[in-house]
Amino acid sequence: MTKILSTIILAFALSFVCNAQHSVVLKSGEKMNGNVKSLQGGILEFQYKGNVMKLNISEIYSINFVELQSGQETVGTESTSKLQREVGEKQITAGSYLVRYKVADRVISKAPRIDNLTQDKGTVVVNISIDKYGHVLKAEPGAVGSTTDNEYLKTKAKQAAESAIFNNVPTAPLEQKGYMIIVF
Repeated sequence: MTKILSTIILAFALSFVCNAQHSVVLKSGEKMNGNVKSLQGGILEFQYKGNVMKLNISEIYSINFVELQSGQETVGTESTSKLQREVGEKQITAGSYLVRYKVADRVISKAPRIDNLTQDKGTVVVNISIDKYGHVLKAEPGAVGSTTDNEYLKTKAKQAAESAIFNNVPTAPLEQKGYMIIVF
């Protein structure tokens, strides 16, 4: 009886994994969307564009488990709202927080420092301007797509955005505009 029950539980778990959408980010910066098939002996089997790839765990930066529900993207159980992802949008983890951002042809080289000393939850979209050296010149929280008007979270999001450092591009314009999405 316990064999039958464990077989049913295993089949259910595998059916969930096979139908879930996963995002693997390699240390090289490459991001792949597909399905995790297995993880054994330090090797991740990952189905990507119809092919099963074998990736060494030491090559992987992060794995995100993504579920699609009625047009909204969720990571785990937290809604990342804004919103559909835009072309060219990138993401980084800062501690236990997921940060999505977009500034043309730029990447974050030093992740933002994020803290939240409350139980408050919400998504704050911060419009940012950066200089060609990668420093954040201006951060304005509460942009379209934010799911909270909580002043504390907006202040923390502004501080986090200002603490991020982007890559240095000497040929970039003096000021570039973009946004950062922080999910508390």
